[in-house]
Amino acid sequence: MKYPAFMRKINRALANVSGILLIVISVLSVFEAIMRGVFNHPTKWSLDLTCYLLLWAIFLGTAYAYQEKGHVAVDLVRDAVEKRWGKKPRRVLSVIGYLMVLATVLALFYAGYKLMGSAMAYGKLTQAMFQIPIAYLYAGIIVGSLVTVVTSVFIIIDLCSGGDTYL
Repeated sequence: MKYPAFMRKINRALANVSGILLIVISVLSVFEAIMRGVFNHPTKWSLDLTCYLLLWAIFLGTAYAYQEKGHVAVDLVRDAVEKRWGKKPRRVLSVIGYLMVLATVLALFYAGYKLMGSAMAYGKLTQAMFQIPIAYLYAGIIVGSLVTVVTSVFIIIDLCSGGDTYL
């Protein structure tokens, strides 16, 4: 099984949204710098909004980076194993590594789900000047980690079925 094209499209679309959010963050940061430095009248909301948007940008872009192997990886051991014993042990190490990532992201998803449930039950708001329901922030964690979980599962299936893309 090859890594599915529909997941590539979903991850690319989310990465594009993440990029747009980063552009908005940049514009807001420049706006804040001008308001603070030139007019000596800082805004009360731009820092909070940029932090919230950054959380969403990070989690929406994670699965795409993972799919495109743009994440940090230490291949020293896998390269040495492949050089000495061939591709099969490297494949096993790769599957083990991706399973560890899957377990971590599942834990993140579960924690985000519990936090969001608590935030919704108690109607929690952010503590900054720009108060919004904190559940909206936790939703970014849930959406991003869920897409990364699905991406991880497809990568593991690809590796187990003989694909070499994610070795």
